[in-house]
Amino acid sequence: MKQLLLCLLLVVASPVAAKDFMFEATFAGNVIEGSPLFWNESQMLLLARDGVLHTVDPRKATDAHRSEVPFTSLGTSEMRAALQREFGPSMTVTSTGHYLVVHYPGESDAWGQRFEELYRSFQNYFRVRGFQLNRPKFPLVAVIYASQQDYYEASRVAGQDLGPGALGHYDPRTNRVLMFDRVAQSDNDWAITANTIVHEATHQTAFNVGLHSRTSVTPKWVIEGLATMFEARGVHHSRAADTRMDRVNYSRLGDYRSYVRPVQKRDIAQLVASDTPFQANTLKAYADAWALTFYLSETRPREYERYLQMLADRPALTLYPAAERVRDFREAFGDDLSIFESNLASWMDELR
Repeated sequence: MKQLLLCLLLVVASPVAAKDFMFEATFAGNVIEGSPLFWNESQMLLLARDGVLHTVDPRKATDAHRSEVPFTSLGTSEMRAALQREFGPSMTVTSTGHYLVVHYPGESDAWGQRFEELYRSFQNYFRVRGFQLNRPKFPLVAVIYASQQDYYEASRVAGQDLGPGALGHYDPRTNRVLMFDRVAQSDNDWAITANTIVHEATHQTAFNVGLHSRTSVTPKWVIEGLATMFEARGVHHSRAADTRMDRVNYSRLGDYRSYVRPVQKRDIAQLVASDTPFQANTLKAYADAWALTFYLSETRPREYERYLQMLADRPALTLYPAAERVRDFREAFGDDLSIFESNLASWMDELR
């Protein structure tokens, strides 16, 4: 413990930022090398060179030392070799410009291209709106399991409790998209698989280009609103987006008109202040998040970008109370939420 704290003090005392240093320690027999993002006497958040976030107890560290070289992520070839070792010879690792896709050989070789196309569309959508996006620090990893059973088992081993019917998810801790090859397994319904790719890969891209942060709390409406916005073909396939109506997610618009618009005394602060609406009525919450995100992206992109940046810059591992969430939203988009709600409702009523 004293050895570890001494290493961290040396990092703080250095003229170079702590996150620019490589740090290595052994925890429960596992050697972890990376960048310490946050620490106190009982908790440390360590970003490993493969992009995985480790929350560890510094009191249990051994052989801790700081490297004199700056922090560097694994390169594509190093990461690809590491993934091949992890998943073994039965699976293939396909490399594209930004992605490493782990899958079984065969027709699934097209997975890499599908993810890469979505990444380009994501970049294009925000670039034309003036957003400044970061370059991902790590190769983006997606793992495609052969069956739903394999997918569920891998998620269980990783400590993730999936609900029934899950098709895929993005894991912020490992920075990976995990899903299974529904097309190869059953009914060749590529549309369902494509929607899963779009939604989860949007999460992954947003967390890797600076729109969201993996180390601080981001409201659920912000995360899911962005992903549902990209479900629309005119958004995730930008060459098809000639008009605003091409970018409308009509499935979510239908849910909005069924569950959100009929509410007489709608209070946008409830969605902004807490993640609990997603537990009370999932369809309503997702529709509400989509509508709010689509409205901000289409009509107030400068303020929306600054709001996302403010959220991404929040301190690591700190709570985000309801009062602070509402205060930050008001500072970004105006103090009078009743006027904001009226403008939002009128704009949504014009969508056809």
